[in-house]
Amino acid sequence: MLTFADIIGHNRIKEHLQSGIRNGKVNHAYIFEGDDGIGKMMCAMAFATALQCREGGIEPCGHCISCMQMASGNQPDVSFVTHEKSIISVDDIRSQLCTPVTVKPYAGPYRIFIVDEAEKMNEQAQNALLKTLEEPPEYAIILLLTNNRNAFLQTILSRAVVLEFLPVADSELIPFLMEKAHIPDYRARLAAAFAGGSPGKALACADSEDFQREKDTAVSLMQNLPDMSEERMAFTAKNLVAKKEELEDILELMQVWFRDLLYLKAAGKKATLMFAQEESILQAQANRISYEGIRGLQEELQKLRDKRKANVTPEPAVWLMLYGMKECFR
Repeated sequence: MLTFADIIGHNRIKEHLQSGIRNGKVNHAYIFEGDDGIGKMMCAMAFATALQCREGGIEPCGHCISCMQMASGNQPDVSFVTHEKSIISVDDIRSQLCTPVTVKPYAGPYRIFIVDEAEKMNEQAQNALLKTLEEPPEYAIILLLTNNRNAFLQTILSRAVVLEFLPVADSELIPFLMEKAHIPDYRARLAAAFAGGSPGKALACADSEDFQREKDTAVSLMQNLPDMSEERMAFTAKNLVAKKEELEDILELMQVWFRDLLYLKAAGKKATLMFAQEESILQAQANRISYEGIRGLQEELQKLRDKRKANVTPEPAVWLMLYGMKECFR
């Protein structure tokens, strides 16, 4: 069973929700906006559990029947809107929210509906939801979880409290990863940097063999790039393109490498590195490249990402990126 205390970061949001529970001033609709893995669902679950708790506190008690039902996934007054297609259709919203919301709670004080990936609602689904939001039953609470509030109709935005989930600071995320994943600090720093403040993503990286393999690929690439032959460059470009789903992660790790280069060049031995185990390689490259060269590396990486968004043939684009990066070390 989740409590607010289990959620790392997002203190402002937790305080806002707990204040509403304490004062009996809970809104009928909330929009939780933030990146995937940032903690939106955890917060929604903690909020729903506390609202239905028989003890009536700002944290779930953990032992009442409602809390036990939440822990087992069988709380009858908390529902999740699901969908099988790439969109959330009007039928999904009507059958799983608009119709059930007219039925009073079975046991608790509220009927709570959680809509994950709510940005996937099409316009018809949003209009159906809007009718409920315009005249919600007193007991209804609707939580819309999304990574893009701009996908919603303005009329829905105007009827909901929007809470923005910001990246969790490294100062909180790194100790969390060390404790939860039982990893050393240098691995926790790299996972945190890669995840961009998303606890879910960072924890997945910390436990992932795939992530370790991607990290090794990025390190090998960056170590060899300054002196790479054109033949080797073509071979490397082909291999990177073949990785498909891993390529974006490798590019993100390269960006972290550039960050370390910049920090090391500016702060020297005092720099806190994400690639701590590769400090000697980074130091040698920092001695070899200028600040302008590091900016050039970042620009070449961004060029490739722009081309990928435009569906440019990947292999030549990757080769051009590698060639441009190598030139930055001259």
